[in-house]
Amino acid sequence: MITGFNHTSFTVTDMARAVRFWTEAMGFTAASVAPRSGAWQATVTGVAGAGLLIAHLHGHGVHIELIQYVDGAAAPRRIEPNMAGAAHVCFEVSDIRKTWDRLMAAGAAPQGEITTVVDGPVQGLNAAYLRDPEGILIELVELPPSAG
Repeated sequence: MITGFNHTSFTVTDMARAVRFWTEAMGFTAASVAPRSGAWQATVTGVAGAGLLIAHLHGHGVHIELIQYVDGAAAPRRIEPNMAGAAHVCFEVSDIRKTWDRLMAAGAAPQGEITTVVDGPVQGLNAAYLRDPEGILIELVELPPSAG
């Protein structure tokens, strides 16, 4: 039986760059960044010869884990939002333009554009997709004043 939610994890190619972005630009705290080795890594992940570097980040009420495969890595590829299995994390912000500009200056890249929803149940919401320097998809949402 499931008893709770623990964390979300993303695989990265450059742990130092990823941790720097998530701590400095996104406001997370790195609880630990440490290597993992031993045959159990391959057993847990199903990746032969896996050797990992793992970071645990906390902030905004969530726990994000970043994993770099230092042994057993596959060639990176760009995951698009419309691919089955693609994922993103979404953060509520109070000023989407200011947050967007700050994240772009910190090394993020646009995936889409800041857009105002013009109809439906979230009409008036501002939203945008971007990518962190590792390609992780991040959605920003600014709730309309009536929803706050």
